[in-house]
Amino acid sequence: MSNICLGTDNYGNAWGCDEPTAHKILGMALDGGINFVDTSDSYNEGRSESMIGNYLTNSRRRNNVVLATKYRSAVGSGVNDIGASRYHIVRAVEESLRRLRTDRIDLLYCHSWDEETPIEETLRAVDDLIHQGKVVYAGASNFPAWVLAKGLWASDVRNLYRFEAIQSVFNILQPGLGREMIPFAADHELAVIPYSPLASGMLTGQHGNSGKAIDGSKFGARDDSKGGGLKSRYFNKATFNATTELIAISEKHRQPAIRLALQWVSEFPGVTAPIFGARKIEHVKGVLEAWSELAPSEVMAEVRALADEFETQAPMSYPPKSGQAMGTLPLSTSIK
Repeated sequence: MSNICLGTDNYGNAWGCDEPTAHKILGMALDGGINFVDTSDSYNEGRSESMIGNYLTNSRRRNNVVLATKYRSAVGSGVNDIGASRYHIVRAVEESLRRLRTDRIDLLYCHSWDEETPIEETLRAVDDLIHQGKVVYAGASNFPAWVLAKGLWASDVRNLYRFEAIQSVFNILQPGLGREMIPFAADHELAVIPYSPLASGMLTGQHGNSGKAIDGSKFGARDDSKGGGLKSRYFNKATFNATTELIAISEKHRQPAIRLALQWVSEFPGVTAPIFGARKIEHVKGVLEAWSELAPSEVMAEVRALADEFETQAPMSYPPKSGQAMGTLPLSTSIK
């Protein structure tokens, strides 16, 4: 599969894109060599899955795509419309298959750790779905390392299909995954699939350092009233300074900031495919152009020095709460 992944959490919402635009983005990504697509049943009340399903069916390109989706986050107001129980997983997968208009999910993530459900119950349910041919691989998202370790142990001793991938936030401004999870995943041969490698556009410099989000952007749309939103994560002096320094390196060496940010993430051992989001055609073009070449090693040495300095000075990375949905480069790699 491609060593970069198209994320689709902005399909079908106010700050994202409508279905015709989503289809154009999908087409451009696939034409550009990106065949890995990520979604979730909780993205915009299932509209993201439906848009993807309509495109893949109408374009007859389903078998050209590695398709990932998720369960666990709330998809309704009912007591069983959330979680990683067998009851919810089975229903969630059937609904995702219907919306995606497909007979299988290539990679099924548990969107976040469900502390109320024994992990063995979750794994047995997914194991059954894999045996039925409805799911190919299982993954975890936003799990602490100790919970992921617990899941791998349960799979080993109970002879169940195991989690083969971990997806969590990871970028220069949110480097926490590199401290423990990435070495752990490499040791256990799990794919690492980081989301938000560009810090939701922050690392491109588009938001400047004013503390005000661009109108119509994800930063402006995500609710920060209760804390934990994008502005709470990224709008502070340390991140503004680090972003300014990254843009200076980009301009000095005439290397796109997108390339530097993506390459920093992808160079960690075990990282399989960073996930980027796109709500405009221009976003996909920018990523494809940036990802077509590597920045020289001396440039990346400067980026790594910047990232290392930031990590020693910045606050601890924002941790997703339990229950919260929290690299010319060849466009090919394996699941691990």
